[in-house]
Amino acid sequence: MEASNVILSAPMQQLKDEHVLLRKEMNQFYEITEEIEFESGPVVIQEFMRLYERIQDFNSKLKAHSKKEDDWLFPMMASRLGENDKIIEVMEFEHEKAEQHLREFLTEAVQAGPAINIDEAQAIAVYAVQAYATLIQHFDREEKVLFPLAEKILTVGEKEELERRFQAR
Repeated sequence: MEASNVILSAPMQQLKDEHVLLRKEMNQFYEITEEIEFESGPVVIQEFMRLYERIQDFNSKLKAHSKKEDDWLFPMMASRLGENDKIIEVMEFEHEKAEQHLREFLTEAVQAGPAINIDEAQAIAVYAVQAYATLIQHFDREEKVLFPLAEKILTVGEKEELERRFQAR
């Protein structure tokens, strides 16, 4: 099934649209990680502080997005797919992996504190890069595989229920 030929229902389109906004923020924080990696001196620490702020903000937006999928879309799809289908398991694993990278970034940044040095900043920024890489692949997989599959297997009523739940948040 070619994803570009699939017309998405309102809830799937909403999730896809959220990916666009999240990708934009991810690209911005990825650019900061490159500055941290390739710069030297005090600018590294300044950029790290900027990255920390961006990741905090991004993390809360990502959690709100993931919650819609984890709490409503995935269980709905899993009940239709049966236990032999591993797609939902893969999606949940990728969510956990991305969240873990972001959590590690935030935890280590807090532990390093304001006295962070350049080497620590560069080492901790790697977690942001790992989150970025995980999420780029994950969003792509959702858009090309998961959302078209959801369109195929979920009933009109289930899609309407998802839409109601998404709007209620």
